[in-house]
Amino acid sequence: MTLPLIGAGSAASGRGEAVTGTFSTGGTQAWQPLPVVRTGDDHGGAVDATVTADPSALRQRYTGIGFSLDETSVSNLWKLTPAERARAVRLLVDPVHGAGLDRFRLTIGSPDLIEHLPFWSEDDLPAGVTEDFGLKHFSIRRDLDLHIIDTVKLIQRYNPRATFFASAWSAPAWMKTDNRFLGEVALKPGSSTDYYQVGKLRDDCVDVFARYYVKFVQAYARHGIRVDALTLLNEPGMDVVYPAMDISVAQQQKLALAIKREMRAHHLGTQLYVHDFNFWDWRDPHSTATKNYHRIFDDAPDGSVTGAQVREAADAIAFHPYWGDPTVMRDAYEQTGKPVQLTETSDLAPATVLDDFRLDAGSYILWAQATDQNGGTLHWTPARDNDIDWDQVAATTKWPDRLVMVHTDTGRFSVRDELYGLGQFAKYLTPGDTRIESSATDNGVGNVVYRTRAGGYVAVLGNSAGSDRRVRMTVGDRTFVVTVPAGAFATYRWQDRGRH
Repeated sequence: MTLPLIGAGSAASGRGEAVTGTFSTGGTQAWQPLPVVRTGDDHGGAVDATVTADPSALRQRYTGIGFSLDETSVSNLWKLTPAERARAVRLLVDPVHGAGLDRFRLTIGSPDLIEHLPFWSEDDLPAGVTEDFGLKHFSIRRDLDLHIIDTVKLIQRYNPRATFFASAWSAPAWMKTDNRFLGEVALKPGSSTDYYQVGKLRDDCVDVFARYYVKFVQAYARHGIRVDALTLLNEPGMDVVYPAMDISVAQQQKLALAIKREMRAHHLGTQLYVHDFNFWDWRDPHSTATKNYHRIFDDAPDGSVTGAQVREAADAIAFHPYWGDPTVMRDAYEQTGKPVQLTETSDLAPATVLDDFRLDAGSYILWAQATDQNGGTLHWTPARDNDIDWDQVAATTKWPDRLVMVHTDTGRFSVRDELYGLGQFAKYLTPGDTRIESSATDNGVGNVVYRTRAGGYVAVLGNSAGSDRRVRMTVGDRTFVVTVPAGAFATYRWQDRGRH
């Protein structure tokens, strides 16, 4: 709808731009319309909370909200009939008829949990072959056979604006010092409680590992899938026995430069996210045990790499939330000028999305979000037993109550109510929309406000109270009052005519 250009007088009289809204409290009240108000529609009455935003104080750009296309989740979706699977994916990703989730994590080879053994890389060698520096044995055959590619295609059908990035948990076995794709742990010398990851990237395999990443991006491109970013490595140095690998800070620096060099050589614009680990592992001033991976931006002690080179190669810093203080995201953004991406989390709460976006995260990606009605069908363990019985792991490990539950007994699926709150962000934000500074939570009402690429605004408000809240919103010189239903997340949108 085209609205007439108005002056200050008409805005003050309540004939400003239309502010449309929807709200969700769960599946029974999902994306329901709210009464239309207009900018300038504020008669100075009492309110329960206020939100003030400054359009001139620009922060991070929105990248997306979504989930991982790990093999376990994909496998469960493919236990549904084609019609039911399409219905599930449409509910998750369709921006008109569903939640509009729009950012998805691919795994380069096996991640830390799968349904179907064995774990695999994209360059496993046949018997008698010990190395493959020419990557002649590279293949995404398992990605095809396990329906990962098919699932991407289904997502693309229902959300053409969906984007994809990818992470490896380990290099292929032959690129590692212990020649094992799975992790291998050992006690640190002199300790009975602290472990380390034995398998390290071979120094002579930094360049071929970068080419391995290029091959993955190219292979997916041949199937019509653009992988727009890679993370350097998922959780480097984790002391676990599922697929994992250690890369030192020096190797991270060299690998970052090698990846960007190889991408440019093949005319690929793929971005690179460094770190991809917990807040704590980036920096923690209160601990001497942290890995302090922020050192990737320091000059190498031997002079081989400068911090400036690595900062130029890095397009973003990726974080996981399982350990540490989330305010490190804001610190990293302000100290480095690099975008921050939350590339893995299991926290479904829309309130956490709002909080993390206020801390400058550009994306929010859920991990492993589809299991069966028992929470099973997965191989994952925190154990440090290098001779782990993976069949026993599958029989006893359960991850119930993920975002999607596939009921293999009935052939149907169900979703958690949090999906609808997540949709209050994903349905209405577009990659490239820019967050602006806004006031803190007031009387149980939190907020995050974005300036859209099209010249309007999107504000998401969360009301944690048990009653409706009247909220006065002031964005620049525009003011209006809305009512946010009890326990709801509500999204408001309006255009701007260039006045602040």
